[in-house]
Amino acid sequence: MASIDTYLHIIGIELLAMLAIVLPLLDDKVHKRALSTVFLAVQGFMLAHFATHLLPSKIAAFIYSSHHEYRSIKTLGPNRT
Repeated sequence: MASIDTYLHIIGIELLAMLAIVLPLLDDKVHKRALSTVFLAVQGFMLAHFATHLLPSKIAAFIYSSHHEYRSIKTLGPNRT
């Protein structure tokens, strides 16, 4: 059985494909603008999600670099602040 993450990837890609097909067919500017905003939002979330898959250790190192209490390697020396 595939993971929930795989299903979310498939749903996101399908949603982007459907929006890419429907957007050129619309004539109403209000609906086109709304769906363009949805398309960009979904694409942004998908890109951010893929980036967290590709760079998990670098993102974690960036987040936890300033929090000394979260370091996994404890030093025996004096605490530096």
